[in-house]
Amino acid sequence: MILIFLCVVETAFAGKWRLRAREHFDTVTLKYGNQIEKETTSGIGPTINFWWEEAYENSFGLALGLMYIDFARESESIGRGQRMELWKLGFEGKHDPLQGDGGLFLRWGISKNLLKTQGSLGELKGNGGYLGIGWEFPFEILGLAFEIAQRQISLENNLFIKTSSPSIGVHFYKHL
Repeated sequence: MILIFLCVVETAFAGKWRLRAREHFDTVTLKYGNQIEKETTSGIGPTINFWWEEAYENSFGLALGLMYIDFARESESIGRGQRMELWKLGFEGKHDPLQGDGGLFLRWGISKNLLKTQGSLGELKGNGGYLGIGWEFPFEILGLAFEIAQRQISLENNLFIKTSSPSIGVHFYKHL
């Protein structure tokens, strides 16, 4: 149903509305309240954008992301479980300050977040922010975008998550 809606909207707005995806390879740091100790591990997951876009200029709209956080090689700590899912739904914007075909871009975002733990913490809700900088390389029909970003999320029960992530996005400009 959502796919049909997206296709209809894509057609109706004559190429201004776009569906974009990127894959994040995160380093995740968890901090529990006022404790000095932090836990660091890896995470991976996609982000899907449905937004209004002027190619290589400005874009803004919805962002939906999922990150799998893996503590499987470490002991369980403070009710977090060994694997977690972090769901993100928010608003993102992207600006290309040079406004050429490809090149430098800046990305920002705000989000509502849901952390699903497998431990006694259960599900935690919170708010987050995102800042990224990247470079997009244009090819015949697509753009290949590399980005480095940081996300900070404040959740219930004084749990804070900070991620640092390189990501890669593939954008099909001519056919989608």
